[in-house]
Amino acid sequence: MKRNGIILEVRDDEALVSLSGAGECDGCEARSACFSLSGGKSSNPESWMRNEAEAQVGDFVELELAPAASLAMITSTFLLPVMLLTAGYFFMMNETDSVRAIGAGVGLLAGIAAAIVINRRLGSKKNFNMRMTRIIEKADCPSSGNDKIMNDLEGNIQ
Repeated sequence: MKRNGIILEVRDDEALVSLSGAGECDGCEARSACFSLSGGKSSNPESWMRNEAEAQVGDFVELELAPAASLAMITSTFLLPVMLLTAGYFFMMNETDSVRAIGAGVGLLAGIAAAIVINRRLGSKKNFNMRMTRIIEKADCPSSGNDKIMNDLEGNIQ
């Protein structure tokens, strides 16, 4: 998963990045489910991260979540609840229809609760943080358009 951001502040080997729109997330119908299960927000958050690209204040940068981390979060968010729903149904297979439905519902609720816990724990691990991969546009370029980027970010944050 890739996102873009703009550098607001640089300290030593870290940078404060204001994340812009979620790119791929903007067109995804399940966006609200991801944000609610992961405890994230759909706004444009600010985050401190290692300044691996050696960006300066005002630079527009690309950020990336490792594919393995993205896959783990997607699996826990979507597949785990479905698997537990199915397990709850099959666990009550020899019962009446209403008891099977209750078993499936309990399995689904357990899956959602597990997904929330797993995603919040994964989100706090270092390997599951966004990394700065490259500078898309330098702040000191004469035709950079960083004023437009800053105005867009400020408009989205409010």
